Amino acid sequence: MFLSHSILTNKNINSKLLFNNIRYFTTSIIKSPPYRILFFGTDNVSLPILKSLHENQKLKTNNLVKELQVICPKSEKKELVEEYAIENGLKITYPDAINGMKGFQVPKITTGESEQGNDELFDLAVVVSFGHFIPKSVLSKFKYGGINMHPSLLPRHRGAAPIYHQILSDDDNVGISVIELHHERFDCGKILKQIKLEPYDKDKILYNQLLTNLVELGSEHVMSTIKDFPESSKNAKNQSEQGKTLAPKVNRKMSKLQWTTQTMKEIWILYKAFSDNIGLNTMIHNKKSKSAKTIKVKEMLQPLLDSTTITTTTTTTTTTNEMYKQLLIDIENYENRNSTTLKHGTFFLETDKSKPYNNIMWVKCKDGWVGITKLFEEGKKNTVKSSEFLFGKNIISINDKNNLIIPDSQILF
Repeated sequence: MFLSHSILTNKNINSKLLFNNIRYFTTSIIKSPPYRILFFGTDNVSLPILKSLHENQKLKTNNLVKELQVICPKSEKKELVEEYAIENGLKITYPDAINGMKGFQVPKITTGESEQGNDELFDLAVVVSFGHFIPKSVLSKFKYGGINMHPSLLPRHRGAAPIYHQILSDDDNVGISVIELHHERFDCGKILKQIKLEPYDKDKILYNQLLTNLVELGSEHVMSTIKDFPESSKNAKNQSEQGKTLAPKVNRKMSKLQWTTQTMKEIWILYKAFSDNIGLNTMIHNKKSKSAKTIKVKEMLQPLLDSTTITTTTTTTTTTNEMYKQLLIDIENYENRNSTTLKHGTFFLETDKSKPYNNIMWVKCKDGWVGITKLFEEGKKNTVKSSEFLFGKNIISINDKNNLIIPDSQILF
């Protein structure tokens, strides 16, 4: 029985047991699956776990899920979990649009069992990227409490955006945690299982691919946790408060490039975090309208930091240091020839095909130059190569045949 560090409020094993700051169960003996599960979720992080649970429920033998219902917010534009539940005939209950989970009534099960008053209780809550806190008044309605899959190695990155913050923090190791739901705080429950993502190529992987990999890993281990839940629950470990970090929601201000203050490494980290989702943004002067336009960096070369290879996110090319070496030599020659120092944010496109850095939009940042190969212009429909975007815009190169000087207006900001 789970009595360690606990206060039993009622000696009847089938009545509610309140565990002092540890667990809120309705029974202290955890039986093996199959379980009646109430799933709480919303989005592309939640959906794969819901699918795994649903597919398991449909098995004729050795299934872990006896019953499955769904709790998700109701919205005009249906979220992925709501859409899937409707399409597959899963019963949905919606939290109140204003009060959320406050005063929420847990729905009744449909597969009844006579168990001395427990015949209307779900066994387990499974919560993934739900967005609402599950209060103890709700959590206490489940026989075995609830579990949560959090896509980080807790206690690092507690909060709403752990995948973003694992990239932004340049973590060497990433992974998932399956935890018990805590009755007072988000992401602070006991750890049932914690798995590192391996292999993890932190220098190249972008946000969406990392999300996919972590959710696949999380889905696998939610199911394995449920399979061995009596043992997993027995061996659950308290989270350490040492090394904890927070992962609040991200916003578009965080994805705005600052060419004067950001290094090549910092820009590459922002690129990995934001380029394939909310966008990595900068501004360019529009000569026609005499105004500024937003452009989004969609693909760029990996800066040459500690490696001798240069790669893009779509293909790996075994180019050498010679590309950057020649670029820096030609930039130095340009600055010496014109007795000038190019400003941060200055950009150019080299059209001379004899140069190894040709047809790439080069932009000066705090400690060097970054190469943009594809971008998206505000108001346009499609992503284009940077050479196509700059074609016909009278962009002056560092190797201009007429020795023209790059104007101050040829700058990103």
